[in-house]
Amino acid sequence: MRPGLFIQTGLIGHDREESLKLIGKLLPSSIVLVRKDFSDRSDLLELIHSIRRIYKVEKDAEYPYIAVDQEGGNVVRLAFLNYNPSNAFLGNLNNLRFTEYVGSRTGYDLKSLGIDWNLAPVLDLSSPYNQVILERSFSSDPLTVAAHGSAFIRGIQSYGVAATGKHFPGHGGVLGDSHLMLPKDERGVGALKSDMFPFQEAIKEGVSSIMLSHVLYTAIDDANPATLSPAIYNILRKDLGFKGLAITDSLNMKAVSKDFSTEEMGKRASRAGADILECVDIDRAMEMSQYLDMKDEHGSAERIIHLLPEKRALIEPPSEIINAFALIGNSIRKPYIPLDPEARTAILFLDDTRESIVGDSFTNSRGIIKRLKETGLKLDNFTSEDPEASYKGYEQLIVIGRNEHLKERYRKIDDLMNSRKSIFISTGVPADLGLFPSNAGYISAFSTRVEAIVGAVFRAFGFF
Repeated sequence: MRPGLFIQTGLIGHDREESLKLIGKLLPSSIVLVRKDFSDRSDLLELIHSIRRIYKVEKDAEYPYIAVDQEGGNVVRLAFLNYNPSNAFLGNLNNLRFTEYVGSRTGYDLKSLGIDWNLAPVLDLSSPYNQVILERSFSSDPLTVAAHGSAFIRGIQSYGVAATGKHFPGHGGVLGDSHLMLPKDERGVGALKSDMFPFQEAIKEGVSSIMLSHVLYTAIDDANPATLSPAIYNILRKDLGFKGLAITDSLNMKAVSKDFSTEEMGKRASRAGADILECVDIDRAMEMSQYLDMKDEHGSAERIIHLLPEKRALIEPPSEIINAFALIGNSIRKPYIPLDPEARTAILFLDDTRESIVGDSFTNSRGIIKRLKETGLKLDNFTSEDPEASYKGYEQLIVIGRNEHLKERYRKIDDLMNSRKSIFISTGVPADLGLFPSNAGYISAFSTRVEAIVGAVFRAFGFF
């Protein structure tokens, strides 16, 4: 069998044309696309057409699976789609039917573009200090994560798009970002079993694939991260009974690439039990393909060939439902007296820094202000770079930020909020709730989506 069958790679490392030439040599079974690979919908469609042409016309090979990370929230590779606000939003709303609808909408949209495989949903338990997970998780409660993860999987796979539960056996119990270093989870087996529960339920739901994490679980294997650990794959296959496709997280990430050579990663991951080795760097993927030593080559090939679930649904899920829920799905975390719609109000957008390199969605302050001003509210917008003097004459202040407990900038706005009627709107997790003045209200929007933030502002003014 060709080595590329057991590889998922991307276009990273070269311009598009050169990357496509290399893909034509490797013929990976899957190609994962990121936002910078295309400019818009039409460019994406052209790219997918070019990839298919290489396989079918030039190489007489089966089409590869086109994959993306379309999680929703701050991880959306296809920003032009009507994506869900975030998993934390869904978990807080706790409407399983809506979560299943979100999966259905995602599946319908991806299938219509020619995308077969979504590297979602995240099934990790949330931790307010794990910067790589945050609002990517449905909840800190394993029962909630399991229920919503299964609902999302049910929805997306009904349109014939493969879902991926990640990052097995759970990335939520560590603080480090595996894109940058190898985190160690030193908890006991009991705690790890709690983290595994959502994956167990996803397997019962029939999830097509599971992605393993670049985390070292010392209670199970103190020498290998999960992606390279025979013991972890053994738990997945024998203890949990998973018969679907097992894929590594990307092997170009520093959690593993810092300490293991490309040859070591290729040999260890394939021998441990991975069916597909993900490496988004095409050069490294080509080198890695030389060192594969599959634990069960025939079994892996069968799981790859039969990755896609049966398409059962045909009707397009109405897109308006996501916008409607995004507008009203915010949550009051600290009580407040509604702002006066007739008073002059400053709205401060804190600079939208990312906590992790995996995120790629930002607050569209211009779009938000445009929508709000259409209502006639007396709003003026500022950024965190504006001098404090700019706020003189404003009786009310709305501050929009995210995960301020991971940053120091909140100290600079305390005085501003103390001196006037104020409300903080969070687009992240509410772990920073206690940082702001006691007189300030707090609303969780759980999202940087325009609709979610606009809805939170409407709620700040008491419209609902």
